Amino acid sequence: MATVVVVGGGFTASFGGVLLRVHRPWPLLGAALLAAAAAGLAAARSGGLASLLCDARAAWTARGRAAPWIAASAAVAVLVVGLCWSTWSVGGADSYGYVSQAMLWLKGLTIEPQPLAAHVPWPLADWSLSPLGYRPATGPGAIVPTYPPGLPLSMAAAATIAGPSAVFWIVPLAGAAAVWLTFLLGRRLAHDTCGAAAAVLLAASPVFLYQLVQPMSDVPVTAWWLGAVLCVAIGRPALAGTCAAAAVLTRPNLAPLAVWLSAGVAVRSFRHTRSLSRSVRALTAFAVPLSVGTGFLLWVNNHWYGTPFGSGYGSPRELFALAHVPINITRYPRWLLETQTPVVVAGLLAPAAVWFGWPDAAGGARGRGPAMLFALGFIALVFGSYLPYSPFDEWWYLRFLLPGLPLLLILTSAVLLGLAERIPAWLRVPVVALALTALATHYVATARDRQVFELHDLETRYVAAGRYVARYLPTGAVLLSVQESGSLRLYGGRTTIRFDYLDPQGLDTAVQYLQQAGYQPYFALEAWEETQFRDRFSRASGLGRLDWPPVAEVGHPVKVRFYDPRDRQRFLDGDTVKTFKELNASGR
Repeated sequence: MATVVVVGGGFTASFGGVLLRVHRPWPLLGAALLAAAAAGLAAARSGGLASLLCDARAAWTARGRAAPWIAASAAVAVLVVGLCWSTWSVGGADSYGYVSQAMLWLKGLTIEPQPLAAHVPWPLADWSLSPLGYRPATGPGAIVPTYPPGLPLSMAAAATIAGPSAVFWIVPLAGAAAVWLTFLLGRRLAHDTCGAAAAVLLAASPVFLYQLVQPMSDVPVTAWWLGAVLCVAIGRPALAGTCAAAAVLTRPNLAPLAVWLSAGVAVRSFRHTRSLSRSVRALTAFAVPLSVGTGFLLWVNNHWYGTPFGSGYGSPRELFALAHVPINITRYPRWLLETQTPVVVAGLLAPAAVWFGWPDAAGGARGRGPAMLFALGFIALVFGSYLPYSPFDEWWYLRFLLPGLPLLLILTSAVLLGLAERIPAWLRVPVVALALTALATHYVATARDRQVFELHDLETRYVAAGRYVARYLPTGAVLLSVQESGSLRLYGGRTTIRFDYLDPQGLDTAVQYLQQAGYQPYFALEAWEETQFRDRFSRASGLGRLDWPPVAEVGHPVKVRFYDPRDRQRFLDGDTVKTFKELNASGR
């Protein structure tokens, strides 16, 4: 109920003239604690305290029976949240890049011609006709995707089976799988209760929820890596290699994790069989599907970028630098502590806790210490892979570290449950349940405060803008935009030109050329982009001042405005320019 209050923003109800307002979760948790205390006091007065304590001890002993059901409930909840709060829309670089590439795979054509690029008179023509999520192909007059093919191929498969809207199912399904895999891996590394606790904490994690509701690769790549780690742990090297291949296709820069897993395959096989030949066979079983996936990725890269080791993001020198390390080494840990609380630091102590024999930290098995060290190494590799990467200043770029977060939560849960073993047995169930509920509720509250559950409304502007273009603008319209450059192609079916690749002196030239060539140019700008547009063009062009009313304003709360350059002179001459207004994609 506390979590429901957090997500829904609370409720107000009247009972017999008494008005009840609940808008924060903590009074509910406090009430639950008081109710438990009252029940204990009532039992003591009635002489049933011994029985109550016995039941509490028995509940702790039998806690493993409920663990799968708790984890399954968390997985189902994640699926529901992912489907109900999904943006169900495409906009910006990432979501447009992934979804539109999926549509290209369905067509069997991943190099998209841009005939207009061969005729326009301005420099960087190919770049100006590359919407967000795309870049010029190696040959002139065409564009190719920026993003790797793993997630788009999954989306294309879903769309083939269940229709185009199924592209939005992949991330919620991957989220539910990630939660369940966290439970299975936690059970393997420690015990059932640890797996269930980690699954609940992952399901409530702010950055996990933030990415769960968007058609992006962070949650799917997390699920693939979790599947690979689990298969290594249970001795399924071929399946582990298949999952690792899918993960590399989805996020190639984390390929070093596959090397770490291959070492885990070899060590585990040798420890269990004491046979070098069987270890080699296990390593081969892991390497074959990984090599096939990697080979396909190299072929795609060569096809798109002209070199097997190319990338749509740019060269390694552009993306990675030692100068980035001091920035990222402060930002990522700070974001982690802000969103996951300092409790997660306890996970770093899990191998030591097992080594020194903390009860229940690993199901009483000191032999699981090496497995926890392996998990810690995996986390360190994920973190280290992004330290030299280009820095970002938004908290949700913590998403890059998502593949390591479930393992960190597993280790954290193992340590905290080990601490629970040090309190009286009859207190363990209520203390663990209350602590887990409080922490998960705090996570969800943090997610709500950081607009996770508002993303659907924020993203509807892309659909609203696209539908306006499709309904009201002529088929020959060409839209100068940046943020909307992809979504207007998808939803509006019109050509877009990136104004950030036009020369600051060349706006008038571009508009005049398009008009003379039979096109009708418009400026399609989100409200926050208007300042950038003016700063870029207003010194050399009157059109760059945007000093006349837009022909349309759509979207809410982020507004998208459409300016017709033909209206400027007419407005300055005293004519009225009417602005069509539509708030959202539903037409209201």
